[in-house]
Amino acid sequence: MVTKPFDSYKWRWLSVQPSEGLLKAPVYLGVLRALQKHQGSSYSSDELYNELLIVQKETRSSVTLARKPNRNLFRNSGQYWRGTGLLLNQPGEIQLSNLGRRVADGSITNDEFASLMIRNTVLPNPLTYSTSELEKWRDADLRIKPLELILKVMTELGTAYGSTHAYLTPDELIKIVIPLSGNKETDEGISNAIYRHRNQSLDISNWPDCAPAANDRRLAREFLLFLENFEICRVGAETTNNDQRFYLDNLLNVELDINLGETFFENTEITEDEIVRAAASNLPSLIERTRTTSSIVHRPNQARFRRQVLSQGNGRCILTGESTPEVIEAAHIIPVSHGGSDDPENGFCMRVDIHRLFDGGKIRIQSDGLVTLNPRLNGTPSYTDLPLHVAFPQIVNPINVEWRSKYL
Repeated sequence: MVTKPFDSYKWRWLSVQPSEGLLKAPVYLGVLRALQKHQGSSYSSDELYNELLIVQKETRSSVTLARKPNRNLFRNSGQYWRGTGLLLNQPGEIQLSNLGRRVADGSITNDEFASLMIRNTVLPNPLTYSTSELEKWRDADLRIKPLELILKVMTELGTAYGSTHAYLTPDELIKIVIPLSGNKETDEGISNAIYRHRNQSLDISNWPDCAPAANDRRLAREFLLFLENFEICRVGAETTNNDQRFYLDNLLNVELDINLGETFFENTEITEDEIVRAAASNLPSLIERTRTTSSIVHRPNQARFRRQVLSQGNGRCILTGESTPEVIEAAHIIPVSHGGSDDPENGFCMRVDIHRLFDGGKIRIQSDGLVTLNPRLNGTPSYTDLPLHVAFPQIVNPINVEWRSKYL
């Protein structure tokens, strides 16, 4: 029999007043970099307000980021950055954590940050749950890695029942995954229950409601939105939020970290060991592979874009000069998933490995042509001699390059 481990059991990660648009990567990172510029200042400063106006306009944010001092963004939504360990809980003063500074300056890539969140997000989150809530979870001897569990369930569905089943809907998350995880069911058991429910051979009508309050469904859905917004999952074309399918196009057939020991959220500051472990794991490369697969399979204009970009770039990698056709690709400067176009002004001609590193944030190019490498590329034989500055083909729009450097 499926029961609640305690009366108020539910999944909540970040803010109790969810603003789904804040988890879109350009908005999330744009706000973080605005905070980085104004460390030590007040959250209600005019300088930060003006910076957020720019972020709001350039990312086309659905959420009002720039608000008047008496109701600024961080009063109700600051946990989007504090709850992920990026922002320290310093009342009235902007202070990024070590992790926050390194994500903001790009030394931790988006894929590595997403990997850290998957590995280290544990419920209950001590930065966002009250003391009384923490005690209830502790008394029930219950701790859950929600992002990791979701990915394991999707992988199990795809492995056991075929790749077309490697998805999860918010409705399935709320009605099946959350109740069963509260009963300490395995990911195999949860995926089997979902498959049976899809085939109408499992009755869950008497299972407990783990999302009874007005915002509870939105709070639960944010776990799936994080995976979508950091390009780990792809969203289907379903029109309603409850039935929307979040697909895992590349099954994570690797052993994820199941250790439920102390996380960096409980230490406030991430350790260097955690950064190294995240970077060395398979997760960042699997995330990059998922992004590449989605681009190729679900983008009908890719072939035309490639022809035009390679023509304008004379078929040569902008960084290496490589011209062998079999290893040359067209890289989007602003990804289509973030509003970028399939016009050649939004593309670089790149060698395949350079393209992957560019997409993964390990190679960054500024609007003035300055090239910076992730520290983990320093000293590697293949990339030591890359130029520190490049000239763009005339057709490339530097505004696109500037947008990418600010928001991805």
